[in-house]
Amino acid sequence: MGRLLSIGIDTVSAIIVLLPIMLILRYVIFKQYSFKEVALIFVYAVYLSAVFSAVGIPTINGLIVDIDFNFVPLIDIVNSPISYLKNTILNIILFVPLGFLLPTVWSEYRSAKKILFTGLGISLIIEILQIFTFRLTDVDDLITNTVGTVLGYWLYSRFSEKLHLILPESNKKYEPLIVFIIILFIMFSIQPLIYGAMWEYILSN
Repeated sequence: MGRLLSIGIDTVSAIIVLLPIMLILRYVIFKQYSFKEVALIFVYAVYLSAVFSAVGIPTINGLIVDIDFNFVPLIDIVNSPISYLKNTILNIILFVPLGFLLPTVWSEYRSAKKILFTGLGISLIIEILQIFTFRLTDVDDLITNTVGTVLGYWLYSRFSEKLHLILPESNKKYEPLIVFIIILFIMFSIQPLIYGAMWEYILSN
């Protein structure tokens, strides 16, 4: 419960900064006025913030170097099968929305191959960043995160039309990457300061 509360406060403190930035990005820079599209992109941004909080990325006030790798797939299933299975399922579920949201908003991601490599790339970035935290950089996480992304794309291909979520083709090729970098920067630098202030307020009341 405490972990969920921490992730929630992490995400809310990121949203405080994200909302005005996303509005400027869409309405001022890209001049896109579709409420449905803007809302889905904001959902994507909030989702990434929650993912970064859940997996643990370095922050400006907690930057360390902890070189701890696991390059052998499935090795942990021998030592703790129940814990391993639980972690595997949670990792897959965590990345399903990524595979669903990307093709929903951006037409160039309406390809299984593109989604596969995007999921793998984002997972690899996260695992590399975890070198600068107390987290283990684990090949199993790389695999399960990618599987979750591909599963999300499969759900998109099956249900997007029924849910009326297919948006017009977008020519904003680099927008997903721009949003990803913005969120990464916020979670590294600004969000920890807001997070600390929010926790201080909660504990004092």
